[in-house]
Amino acid sequence: MAKPGKQGGRHYTEAEVRAILERALRDAQAREIGHDELVAAAEEIGIPRAAIEAASRDIELVRGEEAARAAIVARRRKGFRSHLFSFLVVNAFLFAVNALTPGPWWFFWPLLGWGLGIAFHARAALSSEVSPRQIRREIERNAERARREERRRLKEQRRAERLERKERLERSAEELGHAVEEGMATVLSRIAQEIRGSVPPPPPPAGDAGRRQRIAPLDVDDAEPEALDEEDAQGAARGPAMRRRG
Repeated sequence: MAKPGKQGGRHYTEAEVRAILERALRDAQAREIGHDELVAAAEEIGIPRAAIEAASRDIELVRGEEAARAAIVARRRKGFRSHLFSFLVVNAFLFAVNALTPGPWWFFWPLLGWGLGIAFHARAALSSEVSPRQIRREIERNAERARREERRRLKEQRRAERLERKERLERSAEELGHAVEEGMATVLSRIAQEIRGSVPPPPPPAGDAGRRQRIAPLDVDDAEPEALDEEDAQGAARGPAMRRRG
């Protein structure tokens, strides 16, 4: 409770309190006041929370009745405008038919009969009086519409959640499959490397092919002494032959 100041000795009647609150609300109409703020403000001036809750329920009920009454009146007037448009169009067509064809004037008979009906419709549509039964039915209809909308919203929300869970599961399964494939590829690569490292090289083939294969890897430096030996052998063979000729 706020401490009383210089103006703490002032007192107001109930009508003055109501007028002060209404003026304060008009000054603060730029923003909406929440329910908790309203309760806190009421407790500051000594109004219990239960009274505020009951008053707020009554205000909500009155607001719902006013909205229902406005919806009923708007629906009535919309129906009357549609009825009046049909009345004017059809009777203008009948007048044109009667004026363009020979014979007596007869179009005013349907005009008169239909005119009486639209006059009664105008009396009901332009009136702002709505019975409590109609208001109650409108409130129940609005409540049922709100429940259907809420069920539809919850259904859409559950469907979206199911789709999101399904997408997450599919992404998880795909990631798991990629991880398993990479792991298997790594394991198989290691096994293949171990197998290649443990197998000894094949033995060289036997016979002439083996000798050729053993001789083949000789370098050029190894082949040069072999060529020199062949030249020495040829020179030694030519020496006796030349001595015989001499």
